[in-house]
Amino acid sequence: MRKQARRLVAMTGAVLAGVTVAQGNASAEVSTQASKPGDVAIGTRLAAQTDPAVVLIELKYTGTVVVPLPDTTKAFDGLTAKARKHAKAGRIPADRQSQMKWILRTAASDVGRYLKPRKEKVGFKDQARGYYCTGWWITPNGHMVTGAHCVDRPKSLVRAALGETALTTLNAEQVKAYLESVADVAQADDEMVKLTGALFSRFNAKHMRLTGLRRDIGLVRALPGGGMDATSKVTPLRLLAKGLDYPGEDFALLKMNGAGNLPTVPLGNDTDVQVGDQLYVNGFPGVITNSPAFNPKSKLYPALTQGAFNARRTTIAGVPYIQAQAPSYGGNSGGPVFDERGKVIGTLIAGTGDDAQENQSYILPVGVIKKHLVAAGVRPVQSRTSLVYNAALDDFFAKRYRAALPKFRQVRELYPAHPYVAAYIRDTRKAIAAGQDRTPKNAA
Repeated sequence: MRKQARRLVAMTGAVLAGVTVAQGNASAEVSTQASKPGDVAIGTRLAAQTDPAVVLIELKYTGTVVVPLPDTTKAFDGLTAKARKHAKAGRIPADRQSQMKWILRTAASDVGRYLKPRKEKVGFKDQARGYYCTGWWITPNGHMVTGAHCVDRPKSLVRAALGETALTTLNAEQVKAYLESVADVAQADDEMVKLTGALFSRFNAKHMRLTGLRRDIGLVRALPGGGMDATSKVTPLRLLAKGLDYPGEDFALLKMNGAGNLPTVPLGNDTDVQVGDQLYVNGFPGVITNSPAFNPKSKLYPALTQGAFNARRTTIAGVPYIQAQAPSYGGNSGGPVFDERGKVIGTLIAGTGDDAQENQSYILPVGVIKKHLVAAGVRPVQSRTSLVYNAALDDFFAKRYRAALPKFRQVRELYPAHPYVAAYIRDTRKAIAAGQDRTPKNAA
């Protein structure tokens, strides 16, 4: 077979992208009027109170994929003569197409022996891969809790992920070029394409290198009024502390600079809940975040699920975890888990995907989280924004709309980027105009 059929060609290609946000702050006086929630479901109240403090975070890796072009070795050059001998001995069919397939099959079975890297390389710049998780604010000035595995991934997985798009493009170009170069010897049927693809993909995967790898952690923030659009940007987050991935203490502490009056959620005690209690998970399930079926606006609203506290477990790393029968999915990781009082009792870390153990979730207890916060010198604080907002919600659910309206306005002054308060102000005004207000005269 002609010499050029044994020289292999390469090409270029491929890119990926990222996503969203924005925010602001202000100040106001907290209303001191006490009010009790109306007759609403626990989950409804919890979702309304906690949604503003539960946010989507993006872990993004970017780098350049570099792959050397392949060349044949002397061993590969000798395969043509061996193929002819096998054909003559009747061990393989005698036609040249079959001999070519035998050569490719043999070379693909031991790429290191039959192909070698050349000095010439091809590079694919700005290859990127994003992963989504859930985080939650614990201080008004921007401290956030999430999971350790949400802020870092094993390098082997990152390498494979960033190389996927680049290598797919490169493999296809090399297969096309090689088959064209041997067109007078063999026809490019399905088996030829498959065998040639195996040869190049194995070589490229083995010799691929990553350069200029960068990790960015960012907040994908809903716009005022909810949702996102093309003007949204990703706000950077700083990693302050990190534990070990599950089954270790899967905890991470992040910080957003320049933040103020952020909505927060209060920490409780995991010792206050026990087997049989209902737990509530809030966060961003990947089945929605990664789905092309939903528009960007609707993806920026967290989802609340609930289930029973099943058992206390201890992992092989000696770390306590709570097992709960609450639905969770990839993307929920790092999200807060609440008791019925709306207190955080842990962070959702892992789940089981197989049908035999459907809806089993594993929660890092808040006691472990508090230990890490103390070590980092961070004290959780319930924000004024959330105190006023929760008081307004209590009035809203009790249909005390005239009492709720000035509180919702206070929230908007405290935190103009609040993603939900504008809708509550609109709905409260409509309810008052429709004569549905039940605020006592002496409380209005």
